[in-house]
Amino acid sequence: MQNIVRAALLSSCVLATVGCAVSQPKPLAPVNEPVATAQSLAGLTVVTWNMEHLALPAEGGCRPRQAADFDRLRAYAAGLRADIVALQEVASADAVKAVFPESDWQVIMSARADSPAYECRGSGNLSTPQKVAYAVKKSVPVVQVEQFDALALNNPGLRFGLGLTVSTALGQVELLNVHMKSGCFVDDFSQADSPACQTYAQQAPVLDSWVEQREKAGKPYLVLGDFNHRLSASYNRMTRTLTQNSDGSASSLQITTRDLIGCDARYPAPIDHILAGGWAGDVQVPAAEIHVYENMQRKAMLSDHCPVSLTLKAAPKPLSNAVKWQTTSKEYRVITSAIYQSAADSVRARSLPQNPWVVVMDIDETVLDNSAYQAMRERMGKGYSRESWKDWVISEKASLVPGVAGFIDAVLAGGGKLMLITNRDKSLDSHTWANLLALGLPLSADNTCLVGRRAQDKQAIDHKTIINDKDLRRQQIRQGNPDCLVVDKQMPASWKQPHQILMQVGDNIEDVEFITQEDADVDALLKRWGGDVIVLPNPMYGSW
Repeated sequence: MQNIVRAALLSSCVLATVGCAVSQPKPLAPVNEPVATAQSLAGLTVVTWNMEHLALPAEGGCRPRQAADFDRLRAYAAGLRADIVALQEVASADAVKAVFPESDWQVIMSARADSPAYECRGSGNLSTPQKVAYAVKKSVPVVQVEQFDALALNNPGLRFGLGLTVSTALGQVELLNVHMKSGCFVDDFSQADSPACQTYAQQAPVLDSWVEQREKAGKPYLVLGDFNHRLSASYNRMTRTLTQNSDGSASSLQITTRDLIGCDARYPAPIDHILAGGWAGDVQVPAAEIHVYENMQRKAMLSDHCPVSLTLKAAPKPLSNAVKWQTTSKEYRVITSAIYQSAADSVRARSLPQNPWVVVMDIDETVLDNSAYQAMRERMGKGYSRESWKDWVISEKASLVPGVAGFIDAVLAGGGKLMLITNRDKSLDSHTWANLLALGLPLSADNTCLVGRRAQDKQAIDHKTIINDKDLRRQQIRQGNPDCLVVDKQMPASWKQPHQILMQVGDNIEDVEFITQEDADVDALLKRWGGDVIVLPNPMYGSW
């Protein structure tokens, strides 16, 4: 194949399903569900999550945990379907890896030295270190790591920021993970004399300087983490500091969490935020989402903070006229339905052979409609790729070409069989077969032989008896030795005898034996039209 391609806030969070967004419930994807990653959809999903004293050994510290708690954390984390998770209050890389397994994730830790332990409130336990970290999917290349120690103000009790540059489907992106000083929740820290606010007032310009440098560079960036501050109001001092560039230029920074309501009813104004800036107009920056836990009883929550996520996607590109026509026009449906109806009438009207006979059919754009794949790739601004096509075939989401089901019924009712010869790789035959059956076609190992393309199909081309890469498979069905997909342990013996080819049906000239695009004789093909040759329209791709 060539040149192809998401109720208002729940009144009781206890009733909410795992991972639903507070403003619009969004369940986490089941862990075992084959969902395409944001990377493959030309996007990026980032999450910020304060994990409340995550540490190993887990039995001590300010938030003791059991093995079962780590099982729940791990399952919940997988359901977030994130590419990058910015973490706060984690003690070590080992603790992070217990939730984000090394088999799938890269773990990047703050280099901040362990601060002196203090006595935990209520339990009397000694605290564990609180650091920031990232869990990054292995599919996301990490370009650079920055230990942003300036945010700690040379104070061992304050956290470093952690910078990260990654390469994504949206291009290179800079991230900064922060855990700001706690205890300053007023709207104007500059007018408060508490020690916490005085510290916050020193951190604010340091963070703003990092932001302004990225604003001047004009490149995409994200600042995410536990700000320990409410940024929802436009008059908030920190909000104004970050969203007003000192040189008077317009700021591109967006507070994607501005309209969120916190997951804990006791604290409706969120302090975990994701800020986005420098994104071009061809990238969609939506509102962030808060994800709640299955059990929102305080003692049952996986952490005292809920994760916040943001999914950035490339704005959809326009569809080509070819894909638009095939996916939306009534003409396409009329044409293919009429062709197949005429072909079915031809089968019913003719005198059929007494010997075993088959109709040879291509699959893509002949039996299965893959225009959804084409549209998906074009909206991403991309074309066909082997890997994306393989993922599409494995998804088993293709639909039927209009009219084909009736034609197949006519062939089988007349005593014929189907020889499905496809340019899909033979290793994917089982997925193709499952897709066909899921669409309700009456196929079985006895009446249908499916043969994907093998290396030998191209190697056999000699330009004498084997002209195109489907000729060998046509020859093998005639000789009684086809390499059919084995559905029920072994290929039925009925296929091990010569078969007559009654018709050849496809969307490409090369779906007809002994013909190539370059050498096809249109006049000769017209004489065979409706007899042993049927060709369907496909303006999206082909051998042309």
